[in-house]
Amino acid sequence: MSDDDRWKRSEPPGHGPSAPNTMRFDPLASGIGVFFAIAIPVVVVGYTRPAGVSGVIIALGIIVGLIAGVLVTIWLVHRDGNVWRGPQL
Repeated sequence: MSDDDRWKRSEPPGHGPSAPNTMRFDPLASGIGVFFAIAIPVVVVGYTRPAGVSGVIIALGIIVGLIAGVLVTIWLVHRDGNVWRGPQL
């Protein structure tokens, strides 16, 4: 194959610096990240309120974070870790 033919290929290489990125996310790690991203700020607000510690706010933060984390995990498992199925830029 000559150098001219090599540059005329329309497909990107399978590996190397110019290969397209595979945007796959680990469902469990993403679910845990979403749980902590939601639960931690709400729990901190529940602990640091001027009126005192609120167990209701803390419990709501943990429950909402848990539900969101489970939903993200299920969604990513269903999509095989792919968040975006369209063309990659």
